[in-house]
Amino acid sequence: MPTNALANPLVLPILGLLVEQPRHAYAVFAELRRRYAYLTVRNATVYTLLNTLADEGWVETANHAVKPVLATTPRGRKAFAEIVDRQLRTAHPADGAAFMTALAYLGILTPATASHALQDRLTLIAAERRKTQQLVTESGAAELHMIEAHFYLNRLTEDANWIERTIHRIEAGQLSWPVSHGPTSP
Repeated sequence: MPTNALANPLVLPILGLLVEQPRHAYAVFAELRRRYAYLTVRNATVYTLLNTLADEGWVETANHAVKPVLATTPRGRKAFAEIVDRQLRTAHPADGAAFMTALAYLGILTPATASHALQDRLTLIAAERRKTQQLVTESGAAELHMIEAHFYLNRLTEDANWIERTIHRIEAGQLSWPVSHGPTSP
């Protein structure tokens, strides 16, 4: 397995599913396909990544039944929270899949860390909006010839508005945080 296997986009949702509850390897594969249709999920890749995560000490066999159940380790939960935090803050605004996958596990972070990560996301989106707006303005092209840039600007605006509302809801205590696992801070 290449040394960058831990950067595979499936690592985050695999860890997330195992944080939710221990699962058999095939159950991880099946749930990934069910919940993350926008990701390419192959059986062999999932099994290889599960082995890599076990080698890293991020997951372990929870029992030794005929079909072993895998669960995250404390080290795996910490790594998972760090990946969620990093992707929330730094995933390119045009790469919706990376951000959406991290957003699905926002509750692994403390409310304060989640709020700060989303604030950083707003900063990233604002910079992308400025860059794209400058491109549109300087091009002098008719709107139809840059329709994709206009669409992207609108999407960035909507993303920023949603994130601002979500930050407000977090800070106002309007989003309830998971109790079963307790939030962590990377």
